[in-house]
Amino acid sequence: MNEKLAKGQEMLLTGFEQRKVISVVLDCMLETRPKGEVIFHPFLACRYVGYTRTLSSQEVRLEDMYPEAEPGDGVFADFRIQCCRDEEIYLNVSPGVKAWYDGVCIYDGIADTIHTGERLQENAGEDGRLHLPVQVREDGENFVRILCVKREGAAFLFDFLLSVKRYPSMWANDYLFWARAVLPVAERDGEEGVAISRLYRASEREAFAAGGQPEVDYQWPPTLPGDESFDFYALCGEGDICYVYTEAACSHVLSFWGNAEYVYVNGEKAWSMGKEGLMKKQSARECKDSLEVRAGDKLLFRCRRSRAGWRLGLDTAGLSLPFLSSERKTGDRAVYIGPFYGTQCHGPEYGWDFTQVFANQKGQRLYWGFCDGSELRIYLNSIFYGQWFYALMVGFYGIRAVACFLEDETRQCLFVDNMRFMARYFDYVRYDIEKHVMPAFMPRLYEMNVLDNIGAMGMNFVDAYLDSGDRALLPVIRRICWQIEETIPRLEDGTYYRRDTMWVDDLYMSCPFLVRMGRLTGDVSWYEKAKAQIQGFRKRLYMEEEGLFSHIYFPGKGTANRVPWGRGNGWVMWTLSELLMCGEGKAELAAEKKLFQRMAEGIRALQDESGLWHQVLNRTDADSYLETSCTGMFLLGFTRGVKYGWLGEDFLECMERAWRGLLAHSIDREGNVYGVCMGSGCHMDAEYYFTIPTIINDDHGTGVILAAGAEYCALLEELGRAEENQERGKEKA
Repeated sequence: MNEKLAKGQEMLLTGFEQRKVISVVLDCMLETRPKGEVIFHPFLACRYVGYTRTLSSQEVRLEDMYPEAEPGDGVFADFRIQCCRDEEIYLNVSPGVKAWYDGVCIYDGIADTIHTGERLQENAGEDGRLHLPVQVREDGENFVRILCVKREGAAFLFDFLLSVKRYPSMWANDYLFWARAVLPVAERDGEEGVAISRLYRASEREAFAAGGQPEVDYQWPPTLPGDESFDFYALCGEGDICYVYTEAACSHVLSFWGNAEYVYVNGEKAWSMGKEGLMKKQSARECKDSLEVRAGDKLLFRCRRSRAGWRLGLDTAGLSLPFLSSERKTGDRAVYIGPFYGTQCHGPEYGWDFTQVFANQKGQRLYWGFCDGSELRIYLNSIFYGQWFYALMVGFYGIRAVACFLEDETRQCLFVDNMRFMARYFDYVRYDIEKHVMPAFMPRLYEMNVLDNIGAMGMNFVDAYLDSGDRALLPVIRRICWQIEETIPRLEDGTYYRRDTMWVDDLYMSCPFLVRMGRLTGDVSWYEKAKAQIQGFRKRLYMEEEGLFSHIYFPGKGTANRVPWGRGNGWVMWTLSELLMCGEGKAELAAEKKLFQRMAEGIRALQDESGLWHQVLNRTDADSYLETSCTGMFLLGFTRGVKYGWLGEDFLECMERAWRGLLAHSIDREGNVYGVCMGSGCHMDAEYYFTIPTIINDDHGTGVILAAGAEYCALLEELGRAEENQERGKEKA
């Protein structure tokens, strides 16, 4: 954080013409934000007694695991931190435990001391957890051990959270960084979870604790199953039909036994026992059956409950799940789904897709699992591609803007593919939330009643649909419409807000999407809805005398913080330009145009001699640092203003200074973007905004630089052509 552009590395010194500049920034963005792919892992933690994962922690209730524990008894909990790059993060733990990291004690809440030399209260957060800094490495062990001891009269449990240092109460699993707690057991490498030791009595525990990091006996995870045998009574408890899926790794004769009614090979029925044949069996193990398969065949077994039982056993030699990331070697070569009910089921024999969540006849939502009760779970090791976060949508907006300007079909496809990806996994992630509260990726889908978790995404979904015509995007667009109309909090006049506060950011998180719904449907009422929001935000946040917006309004107090945060005003300028561009001729926009013009004048007057604007616009002291993202947003707004005639060409000088300022202070010759304020919280005092760090290549800034650069370059080229045509006209005259 707070990286600085090195002297001599300024993009300005390259002399690149503008098209080259935005190409270099885009190339750098895609190199530092690689495309992610989903990974399928077994997930055992769902089977832990006493294990829960909430929005803010992973909690292990040892009293549920060990009800016989007595005061002084202890349990060791071990995990490794898997992460995307080398980084210092926080291991946040509940007080009263002892914690080691890579063999070194970093906190001893049992002895009430901290081994970093800092006092306990200085590391404690508002949530009561200890924020313990640890340096994680992408290729490191990152081994964590936590000792929890039962105390008289206290709950026998602990919780923990992995977070970036700026946001210690938030999971590190999207945007900026991802990290997971995974099992430190070789045959379960990469599987999310915590290994829990057996219960150690006080004398044993003290000997272990003094010894640093000895081997302990794990109670969890349990021993892996010895074969691929599915006991549907134990797995489901009820129902009539379950399905098992696997694939042939080589050509061979597959042996199986149990309650298989049909076997489908590559979607076609290839073997049949039938209901009548099943009913004649006296035992599920009676007479093995066999089927000749070829390498690559996709096999689906339909298994029906009968008086002979409800099981399926497979000879696993020659079987595999090639899409699965697993080190188990046993119990991981087939998955099941169920239960389904009745004689006529509509399950995966009609087509399977491992992004699909099924529903049975009782309305229960179902996904695949393993014979030991573990679940199949989808993960995404990405902080860019396929992640549901508004700043990343700004990044992709910029990608699309440059791709359209440069007529780069590959990059335009990347934009559409990203939105398709999120639409494809949307239902699965919603299921993951229903099942586990915190999903393995796209966690912001948990709170779709907050505008910055849906608006910018909806904006890009509509653009992607208009670009591609892909109707698979429409269900997500409709869901976002429903969320905005039915679940977003509103003040008495219908203005959106967030529970206890109103953020000026939410003009951007709502209105551009509303405008696009107008384009998509042809219904002009969407433009009126956008206008109404602008009026409501203006009423509460606009500082008339300065022509600027406050960042935050507190409905309970009826006051605004009167802090004109740079990016907050950038969101407003961008939003107004979207409405003016798309709504002209469809709505009366005189008031919005006048507001845009007044803001432009107020912002221009505060431009620093560097060409950039300050973090807090009306504070030009050293603490209010020069900030990149708001500069890009103002350049974007002014460019549109000049292009469409809302602003005069006298703004061109201000725009040129802004662009040169970005090249001199914000962009290096490799295309890295510096000086972008991290995502902000809110506060009454301007000084809070000075403490927010800047971060290199943050999508809040990079996406804006790309969008502004593409539109500014297009405007200059258009003005250049007009000037050339004018000169030619003079010559002919």
